[in-house]
Amino acid sequence: MHEKLQSIGAGLRRLSLRIRSASRAATWTTTKAAMLAVGMLVAAHASAQSFPNKPLKIVLAYDAGGSVDFLARRIGEALAPRIGQPVIVEPRPGANERVASQYLLSQPADGYTMLLVAVPHATNPSIFPNMPYDTRRDFAPLALLADVSQLVVVRSDSPIKSFADLVKMAKAKPGEISFGTPGIATGTHLMMELLNQLAGIEMLHVPYKGLAPLTTAILGGHTSVGVFSVSPQLMAMVEGDRLRALGIPRRDRWSALPNVATFAEQGYPDAIGGTWFGLLMKSGTPPDVVNRLNKEINGILALPEVRASMLKIGMTPVGGTPEQFGTHIAQEIDRWGKVIKSRGIKVE
Repeated sequence: MHEKLQSIGAGLRRLSLRIRSASRAATWTTTKAAMLAVGMLVAAHASAQSFPNKPLKIVLAYDAGGSVDFLARRIGEALAPRIGQPVIVEPRPGANERVASQYLLSQPADGYTMLLVAVPHATNPSIFPNMPYDTRRDFAPLALLADVSQLVVVRSDSPIKSFADLVKMAKAKPGEISFGTPGIATGTHLMMELLNQLAGIEMLHVPYKGLAPLTTAILGGHTSVGVFSVSPQLMAMVEGDRLRALGIPRRDRWSALPNVATFAEQGYPDAIGGTWFGLLMKSGTPPDVVNRLNKEINGILALPEVRASMLKIGMTPVGGTPEQFGTHIAQEIDRWGKVIKSRGIKVE
C-alpha cells in the first residue's frame, strides 16, 4: 500500500512538472507573438515617420493626353513640393481599368504607388464575373478627387426639343430611337440606361470608340441622342447652338450651364449620376501614410489655382476622407450593379 502511494505521488509530481513546463512554453509563445506584433507596429510607424524617402508614382488607368492625364499631372505637380519627392505619372491603360489595377496590386503596400480610377472601378465587378481581384477588399481608398457632370444632348435642329419629347417619341417607337455613348458600360451608357428604366422607354444603344466619333455621329445626324461627360468642347457646342441639352443628372442646376434643367426637375428625382475620379492605394498600406497623403491632397484640391484649372475642363473638385471615398465606392458598386443586372448590360 505504501509503495502504491509513493508511485502515485511520483506520478503527480511528474504531471505537475509537465504542466508547469507547458505553461512556461505557452507563456513564452504568447510573449513572442506579442513582441512580434509590437515590433511590426513599431516598424510600420517608423516607416510612416520616414515616408516618403523616394519618388511616388500615380498609375493612370487611361491613355496619356486626356483630361484624366491632366488631373493626374496637376495633382502630382502640386503634391511633389509638399512631400519633398517627385511624383511620376505612369499611364497603364487597358481592360476597363483592370490592367492598371493589377499593376497596383503587384506593388508593395508601402504608399509609394497610387492608382487613379473612375466609374469602371465600381462597375467592373458586375460586368466581369471572373475578376482577378476583389474590388472591395484589395484596395485602400485614398481620396475622391473630382466629379464630372454629364449631359444628354441632341443636334440643335432636332425635332426633339425636350426630354419629355424624347420620352414620348421613344414610347411611340420602342427600340427605334438610338442613343450614342463613348462605349459599352461607360458612365454615360449606364446613366442613359438608368433614364430608360426610370422613364419606362426602350432606346437602341450605339457605342462608339471614344468622344470624337460620337460627336461626329451626333452632328452628322447618324445618332439621335448623345450622352457625354461635360468638357470644354461640349459646352462650346451647347453654348454655340450646335447641340441642344435635354437635361443634366444632378440634384441642382450646374452654374456653368444654368439654363439646362436637371432630370429631377423634369420628374426623375433618381436620375442622379456622373463621372468621378479618385485615388486608391493597395490594401494594407500603413494608415499613417494614407492619412498623410489624404491631408496633402485635400490641401491641393482647396488651392484656388488648382480649382480653377479643374473647373475649366469641367471637373468639380471634391476631396474628403478615405472613409468617405470608401463609402462612395461601395454605394456606386451597389447602385450601378442593379442597373447592369436589370438592363442586361454585358461587355463582349
